[in-house]
Amino acid sequence: MPVPLYGFLEGDTIGLLILAEESETMDSLAERLQEAASLRVAPSSSVSVVYGESSLAPTMTVAQAGMKPLERFDVVRCAR
Repeated sequence: MPVPLYGFLEGDTIGLLILAEESETMDSLAERLQEAASLRVAPSSSVSVVYGESSLAPTMTVAQAGMKPLERFDVVRCAR
């Protein structure tokens, strides 16, 4: 079942609603958010998903992270 999440991309001016699958990885989530915001912010290959105050592993899933409907996640640039 899809989980609606609010995604905020570093450098963008607005948050976007993303429908994520519970089995979706953080890499996939970050890629989809960047694609959705690509008209305003150029995509980066080195990003990290921050949820709460923690940077999440790229292979962690939405379910493993404990993300609940309408919660916020951030995608920030980093050096991986």
